Amino acid sequence: MYMKRAFELAQNADPYPNPKVGAVIVRNGIIIGEGYHKKAGRPHAEIEAINDALAKGEDIKGAIIYVSLEPCSKHGRTPPCTEAIRKYGMKIVYGTRDPNQEHSGQPDAEGPTNQEEGEKLNREYFETWNCFVAIKMAMSIDGKTATRTGDSKWISCEESRKLVRKWRSSYDAVMVGAGTVRTDNPKLSGEGKNPVKIIIGDNVPGDAQCLENAIVVSCENAQKKRGDALICGKNEVDLRLLKRKLAERGLRKILIEGGSELNAKALEYGIVNKIYLFIAPKIIGGKDAKGVIGGKGIDKIANAKSARNMKLSHIGEDILLEFDI
Repeated sequence: MYMKRAFELAQNADPYPNPKVGAVIVRNGIIIGEGYHKKAGRPHAEIEAINDALAKGEDIKGAIIYVSLEPCSKHGRTPPCTEAIRKYGMKIVYGTRDPNQEHSGQPDAEGPTNQEEGEKLNREYFETWNCFVAIKMAMSIDGKTATRTGDSKWISCEESRKLVRKWRSSYDAVMVGAGTVRTDNPKLSGEGKNPVKIIIGDNVPGDAQCLENAIVVSCENAQKKRGDALICGKNEVDLRLLKRKLAERGLRKILIEGGSELNAKALEYGIVNKIYLFIAPKIIGGKDAKGVIGGKGIDKIANAKSARNMKLSHIGEDILLEFDI
């Protein structure tokens, strides 16, 4: 009952890059304070709940605090919540163990009580501690990403492109292939914060618009590779190794906006957690017009990769499908 309310409150939170957290304080079976983490840098859910109870004149000493995620115990942008909780001698019950080892495993707390629910609520946060990777794709209703001549501007509508620019600001990095850079010369800018650009491959033009704040990735046996290239793999870029190296650099949320071959490689290497697919009400046609996913492909339907948790929404004149992989 009380943990359920904490999770309900967490649904209101928007604290990226921090996880969504809700908290309630209970004394004698009655909720006397509640709160959630509204924005990054603002008080955490536990502090919001404490302040709510105190503002109502409630005595919180010795009460029980139910938190959807294990309370933080280290200084960050805000002081650790465990200090404030212990100041009032409250018992801690938490729903989800924090994947951040700095905060997890507190000896005087009870939990986790709802680990699966908590991981689902904060899936991106949990994946981020490894590295969360999403692919954004846009196609016509007949599955094409460009015409037979390679013209692709624009398949999706302005509202969809604006949404993608907003997404970029919430990701640590945007990944593209060198071919996309040569063909489209994209800026890959966000609204507000601009992500790091990850360029896969060689022969990147020196005047490319996305080279500022970029990491060019190559392999050991590449014929032409930049002196400052990040080497991942021997004969081709090993995307699993790259994912690990990016996470080590603190780049733990990656949006792939490449062409069909990079999309295929990302799926082949098994690094993809989510797919965003925009479908525009256009018909392109042509056997030489590219689709959204290239590569060799599978030989039998039984070997097809499964997607789950489909979500559909309308963005301008486009349809947006979201899938977990």
